[in-house]
This record gives sequence, C-alpha cells and structure tokens, in this order.
Amino acid sequence: MNAKAAEALDLSKYDIPAIAKLVGVGSDPNNIEAGFVPLLITTVVLTLVVYKLGFAKELAWWKSLIVYLLLIVLSASLELAFWMMPIPEVLIAMVLILGIYRARMWMVRREREKTVS
Repeated sequence: MNAKAAEALDLSKYDIPAIAKLVGVGSDPNNIEAGFVPLLITTVVLTLVVYKLGFAKELAWWKSLIVYLLLIVLSASLELAFWMMPIPEVLIAMVLILGIYRARMWMVRREREKTVS
C-alpha cells in the first residue's frame, strides 16, 4: 500500500466521539474496520432500549418484529453513515431521561393505587 492510501485510512486526524473511542474505533490505523462492529451493536441496543422505554406500544408479534427489524437496519445504517457524530452518547442521554420518566410514572401510578384502595 502506498503512503497516500495509508494516510487516507488514518483515523487519528478525525475527532472521534468518546464511546466510539471506547469500543476501539480508530485504535488501529492500519485497520479502518477496527471497533465498528462493537459501535454498531452498541448503537442498535441503545436504539432498541430507547424505543422500548419511550415509544413502544402493544402490537401484534409480527408488527413488533417488523418495527424491531427496521430499527436495527436503520440505526446500523445511520451509524455507518455518521460514525463521527455522537449518536451513542445521545442515545445514552435519552435512555437516562426516559428511564427517569418511566420510574416517576410508575411511582405516581403506585401512589394513586394506594389512595384509591
């Protein structure tokens, strides 16, 4: 491989987000694919958790399967296209916010059930 091609693969000149660095993106300048599979898995899992916490409704099993498959394909493709953007960081913030919201809603419902009984 010539020097110009090796320079094009060097990811050290890019500002890589924290989670992407954590899973190994850019850790090997000779292997551009290093760390992308864990980054894709992280993004897909966080996307599914965000959907389940904030947006999921009771659907027939086949409709849920279609929704989850579309989420997997689209979140993975977005991560491949925009790997230098902090997508996993934003998803973690969304998981935290939606988790707090769900916990508060559960506490309010439980409190209402106690007062009604």
